[in-house]
Amino acid sequence: MHKTTSFIASLLLSLGLGCAIHSQAAVITFDDLSATDVDAIQSGYQGFHWGDEFWTSLAYIHKDTLPGTGFANGVVSGNYAAFNNFATTSTISGDLFTFNGAYLTAAWNEGLHIEVSGFLNNVLLFTQTVVVNTQIAQWFSFDFAGINQLSFRSWGGTPTNPNEGGEHFVMDNFTVNEAVSVPESSPLALLLLGLAALAAGRQSTRNPRH
Repeated sequence: MHKTTSFIASLLLSLGLGCAIHSQAAVITFDDLSATDVDAIQSGYQGFHWGDEFWTSLAYIHKDTLPGTGFANGVVSGNYAAFNNFATTSTISGDLFTFNGAYLTAAWNEGLHIEVSGFLNNVLLFTQTVVVNTQIAQWFSFDFAGINQLSFRSWGGTPTNPNEGGEHFVMDNFTVNEAVSVPESSPLALLLLGLAALAAGRQSTRNPRH
């Protein structure tokens, strides 16, 4: 009976571990969008809104569209990266999530500043400012947990070319963790728990203490 009890307990433990939900980072590379050179990111892509209710504030671009600029150098994986449309403050919103980080690059201006802020129901919880260049994409960790909206505001820097410039930034490998919900108890797990208790009771009855 002891072996039976141990077996049921082990099976129950294995089932419990199998039912646990593990939060894994999702990396959005923007490479599964429509195969055009430049276009807006539509609301609902990868479960997020890429702008507000009035317009899309983020777009995506192919790395060969503007070679020699941060638009090309900011592509980390595949052929595409996102950028702030018209160099305006951009927002990303959705269900509760953690913003782990992203690769950021300046499109035109060396020493571009990017203020990244995280909100929960329009209440500011986090803010962090980073400085980027046009030469290489840099990974920045943010770890903004328990938010449902991000904003990216860029400013400053010096144009690399007097005839070109703008406070655009490029973003790739946008990495998030979705909120983890606690699963409901499995009926099979409850059944096995009852069997384990029954087996333990029978074992105790057959081997009373003296």
